[in-house]
Amino acid sequence: TATHILALLACGCVSLSSASMAAPQCHSNDRYHVVAEPFPDDAGNRFAVTRLTGAAPKDCMFDEAAADMVIGKEGDPLWYADLVDDSLILSRSTGPQGDLVIYDLKSGQSILDVPADEYELKANVISFWERTSRTCPAFAENEANGLGSVTAVLKTLDLNSKVVSDGGASKCVAVQ
Repeated sequence: TATHILALLACGCVSLSSASMAAPQCHSNDRYHVVAEPFPDDAGNRFAVTRLTGAAPKDCMFDEAAADMVIGKEGDPLWYADLVDDSLILSRSTGPQGDLVIYDLKSGQSILDVPADEYELKANVISFWERTSRTCPAFAENEANGLGSVTAVLKTLDLNSKVVSDGGASKCVAVQ
């Protein structure tokens, strides 16, 4: 079981001042090879995704022409989080709060794009806390500390069936 804090991934990847010098990062499983290329003048990456018919390439090079699909565009700060079977898990963020974005690489479609900062992956099921617009009981306390408050609800996504379910729990989350 691994819990992933998505907002921290954005901070650790590339700063805007060094993005043009950052090398592509490669990630592979037995089905796909994904090359993340930082934008030269913007936050985030674009991703060249290639279906594998054998071993993953030894060189880590972004090749849009050879890729089966390219995900991401300037102005959309996507960061790599995980590659599980046919699912590419990304975060979208330039600050403390972000979004959980999941692509089904078999169809080439986004199957999840929600405001959530962390997830837990267990047996091809992703659990995540989706932020809502509802305030919560700690609103006054958080506001006094210069923060806002929202209610986050627990949800799960089964990566095999692509079905999102309500996890039956909620919590108060401080936000900036």
